Amino acid sequence: MKTNFLLMAIAVAFELMIGSTRAWADEKSHRAAGEDLLVSSNTDKAMNAAIDTMLAAQLKANPQLEPVKDVMKKFLVKQLSYEAVKDDLIKLYTDEFTEAELKEIAAFYRTPTGRKAIEKMPLLMQKGAELGTQRVQRNSDELRQMIEEEMKKKSGGK
Repeated sequence: MKTNFLLMAIAVAFELMIGSTRAWADEKSHRAAGEDLLVSSNTDKAMNAAIDTMLAAQLKANPQLEPVKDVMKKFLVKQLSYEAVKDDLIKLYTDEFTEAELKEIAAFYRTPTGRKAIEKMPLLMQKGAELGTQRVQRNSDELRQMIEEEMKKKSGGK
């Protein structure tokens, strides 16, 4: 009886050990698929371009910052470069997509259409933001009127 219990305990321990090794291997390959997606989508180049765009926008809005431009660039690279956020990005993707999905997306980005999508995405995002800004500006009177009406309601119509 003791021998059966001992054998069963060893079998359970062995299965737990094998299961955790499999889980580690699955996690490792899932992570690798996430990293491959980031590489295939040129995330490093996109992030460097975003840093430059962000810095240029800040300097345009605040020209007095020009003398500290290099310090700002150094800070942004330290905090927002691909190398700085790579692990966090991989986790974001692996939390949202299965390993198989990540592989499919990466495969798409390696196709001519996928490459074009990557190439055009920053321009599309910029144009989309401009479109939104233009629509809000064109209709700002409507927003102002809605705010005034709501403020009147909140103050009891005074």
